[in-house]
Amino acid sequence: MGTLSKALGVSGGYICGSRNLIEWLVNRARSFIFSTAPPPQREPANSVSVGHDPGSAIHPWIVGDEQSAIDLARSLQGDGLLVPAIRYPTVAKGAARLRIAVTAVHEEAQVHALCAALARHAGAL
Repeated sequence: MGTLSKALGVSGGYICGSRNLIEWLVNRARSFIFSTAPPPQREPANSVSVGHDPGSAIHPWIVGDEQSAIDLARSLQGDGLLVPAIRYPTVAKGAARLRIAVTAVHEEAQVHALCAALARHAGAL
């Protein structure tokens, strides 16, 4: 198992193994296949707005402190919003963030609700 992002400067990783192992992973760990977001096209900003085109469906909300990111993710979950905290070792220490994934099935009202919840909870950190 290894990463391609550190040595080759591309997204993703790999797993080498027997055919049985690979088949097992495909069937039991499917959520990890193709789960790496494309790199951002420009610097991420701490804003999510309708009509904003960041070049990716993944919007990072940089928090910094790992515990603060976890606390913010839990607060949002209490509001019915699933926004996972991404922290070390996935990102550098002190660079924890929320992973906001917007898809075509999200309605505009849901995006506005997320923005309002982020403003409410992030201000309390």
